[in-house]
Amino acid sequence: MTDIARQTGLTETGVRAALDRLTELSLLHSAAGAESFIPVSPEIGIAPLLQRIEAEIDEQRARLSRDRATLATLASDYASLRFQAGSEGVERLDGVDAVRIRLHEISQKASSSVRAFMPGGALSTAALDACKPLDEQTLARGVHMQTVYLDSVRNDQATVEYASWFSSLGGRTRTLPSLPMRLILCDRSAAVLPLDQDSSQAGAYVIHLKSVVAALNELFDLIWDRATPLGESAAPDLDGPSERDLALLKMLEEGLTDEGISRKLGVSIRTVRRVMSDLMKRLDAQSRFQAGAEAVRRGWI
Repeated sequence: MTDIARQTGLTETGVRAALDRLTELSLLHSAAGAESFIPVSPEIGIAPLLQRIEAEIDEQRARLSRDRATLATLASDYASLRFQAGSEGVERLDGVDAVRIRLHEISQKASSSVRAFMPGGALSTAALDACKPLDEQTLARGVHMQTVYLDSVRNDQATVEYASWFSSLGGRTRTLPSLPMRLILCDRSAAVLPLDQDSSQAGAYVIHLKSVVAALNELFDLIWDRATPLGESAAPDLDGPSERDLALLKMLEEGLTDEGISRKLGVSIRTVRRVMSDLMKRLDAQSRFQAGAEAVRRGWI
């Protein structure tokens, strides 16, 4: 032991550990009656060990093959059960948890595009942080992502920072004063719409009907072209109405209250009244009714 330590430069403890390992691998046999060892050919000593490892790998491969077959069966059953809840081509998801899980599944399968309308104002920092890993994975796969928010998010620092991060990875973000609905489109083959436009917590429909999905993508294109990239300011129009003016007039025409307009625009009631006051001044109107009439006269609506 001492001679080996001197020749190898190892400590006696290190030598003993090495000898134990070589014995474990069947590359050494202890000589009877003396502290000496008989070396064994590596080809003979290690061959049984390699055979055991190969057998274990073969068993793992067989198990993996069985698990993949089971997964394929479960996935088929899962898809079948989803469509049993509604008519062919339409899934109904009840509750926000079911929606969240299904959205994760759809996003994971997206291969070309994910497009979304996000009304309701700025998201919380926690919500934005929760979105980051999935968005990062989706963009890393080369999927084109486009999101339209309300103009009001421009006043939210967390959303602006998120949009900047999103853009740095290849995503694109734009804003408009108002949006027609909450909507997510994946690969131009699936659309996700809320059961209730006023309560996204209620659940959602997942639509696979080609004609409906195509129409919703056309709507997205029209609104995307009108929207302003986040990070840029909309060019002022001193003569005609702005997008915000048109959105406000449309909501007044529909009979929405200040509270309803506030929810649609994602701003405070105080902001709604200030914007309305500015618009009335531009139209030289003394009342909202007169403002509407003047907007019609000018061809704004």
